[in-house]
Amino acid sequence: MASQALDVYGFELNLSPEEAQARRACESKQQKRAAKWDSYFKSGKLPAAPKLKKYCREGIPPQYRGWVWEQVSGAARLMHEHMNNYYEAMVHQGEASSPSARQVELDLPRTFPANAWVSSAEGQSALRHVLLAFSVHKPDVGYCQSMNYVAAMLLLCLDLSEERAFWVMVALIDDNGILYHDMYASDLVGTHVEMRSLEELTYKKLPKLYKHLQTTQCEMSIIATDWFLCLFATTLPSETAARVWDALLNEGPKVLFRVALAVLKTNESTLLQQDNVGLLLREVRQAVTHLHDRDKLMKASLPALSNFNVWKNMCSCPAR
Repeated sequence: MASQALDVYGFELNLSPEEAQARRACESKQQKRAAKWDSYFKSGKLPAAPKLKKYCREGIPPQYRGWVWEQVSGAARLMHEHMNNYYEAMVHQGEASSPSARQVELDLPRTFPANAWVSSAEGQSALRHVLLAFSVHKPDVGYCQSMNYVAAMLLLCLDLSEERAFWVMVALIDDNGILYHDMYASDLVGTHVEMRSLEELTYKKLPKLYKHLQTTQCEMSIIATDWFLCLFATTLPSETAARVWDALLNEGPKVLFRVALAVLKTNESTLLQQDNVGLLLREVRQAVTHLHDRDKLMKASLPALSNFNVWKNMCSCPAR
């Protein structure tokens, strides 16, 4: 019998006994890690680089997540480099003149409608402000559908603070930001490069699955575009997605590829049994929805990608 609960970010969970047990085990480890983070938080200084990577991969306790994300992403530095009321100025400018205002308004009620805070008047207002502010801060990107989920997740993880969410979003997407360039371009050219690169990695690391996807004519973009555009926020349970972001904000987008490969590898035997695109997609979506054991997922995601560089390596897998 499934047990119902709300996770730390206010999403309703319907957990099987096994999933509930796995989640409790993760929470128990998280509580032990909190003692390590507490001393760093009180000192206002992060651990040295090797230890920082290890700690971020092990997971940041929710009460320290916002502070760590702002530091490792560069958001805190960006905030201090701009005038004190920069965010408020961008909100006012966005409300007055953003070309993206209509699309943002359409997407607000579609963003995590089952989350009580996001769907509330307060949540919708905060999300609107962050998206409109970003759209005028970086007008060459403006607003791209899927950014609404990223912004909402940031708000939930950063104590519902609009300004803090805005600056981490800037750190992610701005020029020289954490994510690959043009990921949110109007033609999604950066995302297309990522999908081709993930396909190459599947060819190299999971050749049987790659061949099966070709046989069933299942494009990688059908499976994984949402994973990358929404940074797994709409597919993984929110606590697991936040755990992915702990590493992503510190190490960069290679984490997205590692997690994507881990999901595919973990479910490879099941996926190989599906003989059409519809069944493949159903199995993948069901698998990621139930990944409540975030420790297990991140452990499976750690193997190196042989210094794979998404921009410098030409795809060597056969063309479709």
